[in-house]
Amino acid sequence: SPCRAGTAPKELQPWLVGLTAVVVFLFIVFVLLLVNRLWNIRMRRWDGDTSRARGSAGSGRARGREQGAA
Repeated sequence: SPCRAGTAPKELQPWLVGLTAVVVFLFIVFVLLLVNRLWNIRMRRWDGDTSRARGSAGSGRARGREQGAA
């Protein structure tokens, strides 16, 4: 046990800290993109149900692109 006293997180190699930060950042970006895609699919379905009655089923996708660009 005394040998393990020095193995604390403060002794991580700098490149390992950087690699961990990059991996965590990419994971967060991946999760945000996944949530965004699921949200857009949900909104497109909901918008599609209301726009079919008006006969403009394709307008939801174009409107989503315009909002994304703004």
